[in-house]
Amino acid sequence: MVSNKQKRLSKATIDQANHVSIVAIAEANGIALVHQSNGYWRGVEHDSLVINDKKNLFRWNSRDVGGGALDFVQHYLGISSFREAVAYLSHADLEKADTITRKVREPFQYGFKNSPDFSQAAKYLTSVRKLDPQIVDLLHRKGFIQQDEHGNAIFVWSKKDKIVGATVQGTKIDHEHLGKRGTFKQIAKNSQENFGFNLSLGKPERLLMFEAPIDALSYWSLHRGLNHVTLMSMDGLKPNTVKQGLIYFCEKTGHAPSEIAFGVDNDASGHVFYDQMRSEHALASVPYTSLIPADQAIPHECLAPVVSAAKQAAIPTVALMAYAKVVVNLQPGQGMANGYHYQDALTKGSLESLPDVANQIKPYLQANGVDWKAFFKQQTPDLATVDRNNLVTRIEEVAQRYQKGDFQVVQDVPKDWNDRLQIHDRFKRNVLTLEQKVATTERDIKPRQHDQALER
Repeated sequence: MVSNKQKRLSKATIDQANHVSIVAIAEANGIALVHQSNGYWRGVEHDSLVINDKKNLFRWNSRDVGGGALDFVQHYLGISSFREAVAYLSHADLEKADTITRKVREPFQYGFKNSPDFSQAAKYLTSVRKLDPQIVDLLHRKGFIQQDEHGNAIFVWSKKDKIVGATVQGTKIDHEHLGKRGTFKQIAKNSQENFGFNLSLGKPERLLMFEAPIDALSYWSLHRGLNHVTLMSMDGLKPNTVKQGLIYFCEKTGHAPSEIAFGVDNDASGHVFYDQMRSEHALASVPYTSLIPADQAIPHECLAPVVSAAKQAAIPTVALMAYAKVVVNLQPGQGMANGYHYQDALTKGSLESLPDVANQIKPYLQANGVDWKAFFKQQTPDLATVDRNNLVTRIEEVAQRYQKGDFQVVQDVPKDWNDRLQIHDRFKRNVLTLEQKVATTERDIKPRQHDQALER
């Protein structure tokens, strides 16, 4: 008997999946696009991403990849398996390329049928995603989280006491149809552009931006004393949502935030976004700060290769570690992880490329450290001066941090705040288990044994 996984995908199924509009895919996954002339769209986060709406093709120039809808899902969304990409597009409720029209966006209408039973959404959010049950219950009672008739969790976007959009989070785990993601996720149709799920605690002084509602609530779950802040989700990485979030904060509170903190993912895209926000969209009056989870963590697998390569080249270990952190976030082969348009052998390479990189740095070693300005000027003469200066500043900052011992070597680096929450939950349960074992051992000791021990 042939299993479902072994069945050959039909040409009709593949063609149908590839016919889904790439623009619709991007919009449903929170990927910010700018409409240009003649049916072309350009990515905001990655401006080298260009989508031809008429031909339903894309080109991601910086990564030298392109193609149709299936290629987009694989290369941009990270669903690497072709079969999983087909399954995702076959089950996603998205417009086809030949039917999609670029009309004026209609006002948002809350079309979900709220279920009187919140148990499925609550179980998923608390048992699977480990959100604090009290937070989930509170937000449900206040109307911020609902459950629809299909059991999906609906994160309601509120603006001036009006519902202006929603994020739909599936609660049924289905890896067969949805790939590694496992659950369905989508921005509701006609949700207000450049806005997102948000809530305020106390009298807000700070604005905290996250990639998804669950990330925001994970951060709150880990910091139960959190107060005087506004939490907001971008549903992706969207500079314009940050801008609109700032405007809304000012309108609601009557003053600017003391800071905007970015709790984006600890991955290449998150770091690129944060760097670009600081270098291209920063405000003189409002500091931009990092809330990237575990940004001080060094993967255990990186430590020995970096130490070895630095030792062989006779350069400071902290210099090479800081360089690798800024350039690729200590994850060679995962793409550029800085917002300054700098790429090198580590970007598409592996840890094995470290000795070559260390040898390239060696000629610029001076008595007081590496002359990074000279290094980058020689390595990338076409790089803009402002980008080179930002690179130098970031590497020197990180190197100083490492030199002071401000880092942790860990086995698993959490990607986002929900990963961080999951690790915290596992640790908490392990501690409880240990305490329980100690208690059990103590109960097994007879009183006479305690007396003898005291007498000795």
